[in-house]
Amino acid sequence: MLKRAVALLLAVALLAGCLPREPDARVLFIGNSYTFYNDLPQMVAELADSVGMRIEVEAVTKGGAGLRNHLRDGVAGERIKSGDFDYVVIQEQSALPSDTTAAHELMFPAANAFATQAASSGAQLVLFETWGHRSGFPQTGHSTYWTMQRAINSTYDELSALLGKPVAPAGEAWLLSLQSNPGIRLHDPDDSHPSLEGSYLAALVITATITGESPDDMSADLGVPAETAGQLRLSASSAMAP
Repeated sequence: MLKRAVALLLAVALLAGCLPREPDARVLFIGNSYTFYNDLPQMVAELADSVGMRIEVEAVTKGGAGLRNHLRDGVAGERIKSGDFDYVVIQEQSALPSDTTAAHELMFPAANAFATQAASSGAQLVLFETWGHRSGFPQTGHSTYWTMQRAINSTYDELSALLGKPVAPAGEAWLLSLQSNPGIRLHDPDDSHPSLEGSYLAALVITATITGESPDDMSADLGVPAETAGQLRLSASSAMAP
């Protein structure tokens, strides 16, 4: 009798939509403050929800960490093995990809190791292409944002071709937005980290990469003024265009 009552309650709950449905995808983010600023993973979940997809997100982040640091301490690798993720989104330290030599020596081997771990667990690796510092990074030979951004984009494109893994071209979307809408401040006042608008733009691109949906159809503004959000969606869509 008790079993029948429980079964009946479960059936009623399902019909009433009280029980959460299974996620369409589970996503693990591996990175540093560029990922945890403004809770970018949660932004991705909410943008996916706006196009009818339920995504569960989790993050392994540490301020200033590069992929080699995450690989060395092993926490991210353990989560990949045990988490049953569909996607693993990896983000390198901000300046490293703008230095071609350092990228080949440090970033590429670590990314390859994470690609192997993700494949072993049945997950798809996604490369989170980041943005240049607002004033460039002279230590890697870049005196302006523009040269730094193009170097970062080139590094991620090369890595994507080498690994056969998709890039979420957030850096390209930033470049396009700063060209077409220079009045939208994408950088935090420290000229490196993202503002709310900068994280939103990156989240649009990552969501589009994972879901295959157009940023134009992602209706959630997530605290960004509606007109600005609309302009950022256009930049994200342009970056995603083949």
